[in-house]
Amino acid sequence: MRRSLDVLSVLSTDDLADYDVISDGPRSLESSIADLGLASRPVGSEPAPLPAAREKFDTVGLSAEDIQGHVQRAVGAGANETRTWRVYVDGVFGPLTPRDVLQLRQAKLSFPSVHLLAGVFSDEVCEEHNAAVEVSHADRCEVLRHCRWVDEVVPDAPWTLHEKFLRARHIDYVAIDEGSSIDPDIDRERLKGYDLVKSLRKAIPTRRTNMSTPMPKSVDPFTKPQKIEKDAAPAKSTVKGVPANLAQELGVDTGPRPDIQEALDTPFEEPSESAPFEEPKVDEFGTGHGV
Repeated sequence: MRRSLDVLSVLSTDDLADYDVISDGPRSLESSIADLGLASRPVGSEPAPLPAAREKFDTVGLSAEDIQGHVQRAVGAGANETRTWRVYVDGVFGPLTPRDVLQLRQAKLSFPSVHLLAGVFSDEVCEEHNAAVEVSHADRCEVLRHCRWVDEVVPDAPWTLHEKFLRARHIDYVAIDEGSSIDPDIDRERLKGYDLVKSLRKAIPTRRTNMSTPMPKSVDPFTKPQKIEKDAAPAKSTVKGVPANLAQELGVDTGPRPDIQEALDTPFEEPSESAPFEEPKVDEFGTGHGV
């Protein structure tokens, strides 16, 4: 009679230890990754951008050193303290565009250690201030939650920043795109909040991303939507071979009028040569003969 073999009776304790590399021991995860030849990626590292992206977006090539040097020149020596800085960026973020994420990248890399908060305007706030929204508030927050640069999503972002909000969220700095104060597409109420932040010396600049080729209009959130006039008259179509009385009753354009068509069909004739001009004869009084 064949006796069933227990796995534990075949494999020794040493053999089982080789299979339990993930959950056994205090250094199991790190040692397992090392065994696979995979090194953990350092904080702040990122995949290299495509050459086409470098040509299209002028801020793609900014290194962390470039960004931090630009920020230090703006804020001075007040931000040299070695700690984690809480930096805030607000926006509609719907749909999320390369310009948005490149600003988030600059805000995240503005200091060696940053906790980045992304404030998202609600649908009601956007509607109140006539801001076009193509994606719902929940979707916009969820997409930002998966952005590699964002550490915290603030779903109740105020349209106009104020001191109470800055203190409640323990915000050290607010990242603001350069040129926002003269951008006609930015609401005046938002600019009031940015002016307050600058007066409190809590603003850091991010360089605006300029694109070498425009974004498609269907997904460009920076292009104001064109209003469709409901009372606009439709274009008339030209139909040939319709009787004149029926065309007049239906309002159908049957083409050129008969007199215009006759003029178009008549071949062009060169004008006949006129007689040579003869200068009139005048007498000593300056009058012509027969006058």
